Amino acid sequence: MVNLIYGQLQDNIRQGKKVDKPLLNWFLVTFVLSWLTFGVAIIYVFIKRILRVDKYIRRKIEYFDMVIHFIEVESNERGLEDYEDIMNNLKNKLNNFKNESLYIMPYFIKAFIPLIIFTTFLVLFIFFTGYENIEMWLLLVIGIVWALFAFGVIIVYIYKMNKVWDDIQKFEYAMYVEISRAFIELKLIEHPIMYYMDLSIKKEFVKYTILGFITCGVWFLVWDYYVHTAPDKLYNTFHGAETTVLEIIKSCCRRD
Repeated sequence: MVNLIYGQLQDNIRQGKKVDKPLLNWFLVTFVLSWLTFGVAIIYVFIKRILRVDKYIRRKIEYFDMVIHFIEVESNERGLEDYEDIMNNLKNKLNNFKNESLYIMPYFIKAFIPLIIFTTFLVLFIFFTGYENIEMWLLLVIGIVWALFAFGVIIVYIYKMNKVWDDIQKFEYAMYVEISRAFIELKLIEHPIMYYMDLSIKKEFVKYTILGFITCGVWFLVWDYYVHTAPDKLYNTFHGAETTVLEIIKSCCRRD
């Protein structure tokens, strides 16, 4: 059984290392490709960010499911003093995270659909009415309303993308605390699994929004850069802890 779990875990981690890679360079996308592609590159990167976090979450849920299963198997073999307490904590944390995080993709889809519909409506309205037949003041009002609406959707998107990676690292930290506790009681390790949270990942929404307005939008670009590169700072910690757990489980395969 341990050999089977080890093989599945190995495949999961190997797949993660293939997927968990930096996206296109932010400066290249923002200042070059966005202009050359008439904004298509920006949309592409926005979608890739969502897919990246969605794939990571789904893989990590499977990963922790397998680790919990391993602890159950080892507990039957070796005995675990606080078995029920540890298992309840692990399963509750995983279930809570699963229930909250699997709505990430639908959330972003729901957020952008109204903007797409609104934009399509405005384009069709201008096309069928005729640009020359629309009063300038009305065009100005339409432009302002569209810009404010798009701006609001994008700011919320940036905030949520920033928050989700911070939520992920906090969730994993809490999981590894319990996993370490179980491994120590099972006498598989002597010290807790190393996992450091990057406290600089999460940015304050109110602070960054105010700075964005004060700097006439420049700080929103800075914020977007942080969102774009945040996962790259976390991957080493994520993968390091996974590798440690994999080695611990591997050491149990000899007797399986």
